[in-house]
Amino acid sequence: MVDGCWQWATAFRKQESPRWLSLIGNSGTGKTHCARKLWNWGRPQMKWDKCSYIPGVIYWPDFIQQLRTGESFPYRNDMKRWPVLLLDDIGSERDPSGFAAEELNTLLGCRMDKWTIITSNLDIATLRKVDARIASRMIRGRNICIGVNTVDFSER
Repeated sequence: MVDGCWQWATAFRKQESPRWLSLIGNSGTGKTHCARKLWNWGRPQMKWDKCSYIPGVIYWPDFIQQLRTGESFPYRNDMKRWPVLLLDDIGSERDPSGFAAEELNTLLGCRMDKWTIITSNLDIATLRKVDARIASRMIRGRNICIGVNTVDFSER
């Protein structure tokens, strides 16, 4: 995971072609911690002048709840343009209707060739069952997808 974060940060610092970093695996393994460190490091280095909303870490389950009430659609539209985005814990929301998967697919479809960090407690095979388009986008091209396979920190 550290090596994948280093690869992403190095490409970001050199302003190479934008790519995604996806950290997937068990809860409590440091995925969000590493993702937030990258976000906090990278966010101030980007130009945010074309954005209407102040960027922040997007905790996906809460954000989906806000989208369901209609209050966050302008925010979601702005996130499509953000120069760097962190989506935390995708796939953990309860979504029998498919609304969350469709919203995530739409957002990620607009984020191709933009710096993006994603965390999920689901592995790539399970994400593929949620929506094959999401899983495909996470692993294609120069994107970095790391399966974190370790014990929850609190259980060590």
